[in-house]
Amino acid sequence: MSSKQGNQALNKAIDVIDAIADGHRQLKDICDTLDLPKSTVHRILQGLIEARYIREVKGIGLVLGTKMIQLGIRAQKDMPLKEIAQPYLRELADKTKDTVHLGIKDEDEIFYLDKIPGERAIQLRSQVGDRLPLAATGVGKALMIDMPKMEWQRLITKQTNHNLEAMLARMEEYSQHDYSFDLEDNEDLVRCVAVPIRNKHNNIIAAISVTSIKEYMPDTRMQELISLMKVYSQKISEQLN
Repeated sequence: MSSKQGNQALNKAIDVIDAIADGHRQLKDICDTLDLPKSTVHRILQGLIEARYIREVKGIGLVLGTKMIQLGIRAQKDMPLKEIAQPYLRELADKTKDTVHLGIKDEDEIFYLDKIPGERAIQLRSQVGDRLPLAATGVGKALMIDMPKMEWQRLITKQTNHNLEAMLARMEEYSQHDYSFDLEDNEDLVRCVAVPIRNKHNNIIAAISVTSIKEYMPDTRMQELISLMKVYSQKISEQLN
């Protein structure tokens, strides 16, 4: 098999795993989603099932296998940021009573590495492992702070329906003061304050946010939270360096 053919086969197998992870449980559904022949998907599934990356559950269909679970656990162990940050995230959640997120950049998206639920009556739907557009979230905009203006423009245009000039003006403000807001940009009534986490070279490697509904996040409180969150961001940075 040539290198090109090998890459194509690998990409198809990854696509099948991603489709199952997204909730496509049946062979026909996967074929339709990926626009691949039934024989091709069946052959890939047989290999993945034998390797324990995928398993078939009666009454449910295809789900991720035990090998994927093992790899996920190993990946978490190889990512010390979550373990280092967690006590500080819990302390921040206790102080604010709101939901605290830890996110990292994954191409043009954020990946929620951790979430500490708040104590408010209304709980947020976000989950660890969720991916969301960078430009549509507070954590995402905090991760964008050091990017060139052209990259801000690309992401805002691609990922949101918001006025470009207004969003660019906000990003200028966030870049100057090292914080960001989500002003119901992604979901109605949901607001958050986010700040980046930097390594010893001053590069942004992650971001944390405090998130709640608008009732608990008036403009004045959002401004007050910036300095508190920078304290916790600095604590995490010091433990990483």
